[in-house]
Amino acid sequence: MPVNHANPAASERRGIQSVEIAYRVLTAMAQSPRALPLREIAAEAGLSPSAANNYLVSLVRCGLARTDDRPGHYRLGASLLSLGMSVLQQIDGYDVLRAEVTRLRDETARNTALAGWSDAGPVSLFKQDGEHRGAFELRTGVIPLASTAAGKVFMACLPPAMTRPLLRKELAGGRDADERVQAAVDSAVRELERNRYAAVTSAHPSGYVSVAAPVWDVHGEIRFSISLMDSRGRLDTSRNGPHVKALLEATERASVALGGGGYARRD
Repeated sequence: MPVNHANPAASERRGIQSVEIAYRVLTAMAQSPRALPLREIAAEAGLSPSAANNYLVSLVRCGLARTDDRPGHYRLGASLLSLGMSVLQQIDGYDVLRAEVTRLRDETARNTALAGWSDAGPVSLFKQDGEHRGAFELRTGVIPLASTAAGKVFMACLPPAMTRPLLRKELAGGRDADERVQAAVDSAVRELERNRYAAVTSAHPSGYVSVAAPVWDVHGEIRFSISLMDSRGRLDTSRNGPHVKALLEATERASVALGGGGYARRD
């Protein structure tokens, strides 16, 4: 395609739009843990299948996407991992948080994780495996809001406008979706205000349980959450238990390192 030298501004607008569309394609793939067929990626990105295919060809060439074993299916590429690690290294206080997560694992011998917030919801950024490897597996990447302790912490601390659309998707809509979303947010707020941490007991046969607490910045806003996870019987989720005490000490140290204030609900 020839470059429009007569109207460079128009060319620049087209170039920027192309980047934004490519980002929509990547975001569509990021919202699923599995490889997606072309038609689903196209629908999620608001493109025709042929247009989405053109973007995917370029993204695959750059390593930002990759083809799956199943024909016509795509997933995120390895180049995004390198970019993501570079971004993590530029986050203020990330090294401090990594050290606290590792220290908490060493003190408790339980699985620990650090999570931050993204447009797609809470994201597990860093993890440390404990002594006990259960049926569940710790992973980095986007994690649910409603069914994880870290997700509940972000639900309680962020403006509802940031969490409700994602929560509505998780709860699968329905006639009473708004009521269920509001009830989930209200419950998370009450739990954090009462205990200073959130707890989740999974219905999964593995018996996964977790507790999480927020890390605050200088403005009294949540920057991260730190979590402890293990199977039932190995993780004491009680308010005065040793595991929760160690968790709250870790998040307090991390908050101090970031110049953190206290709990500040954002309406």
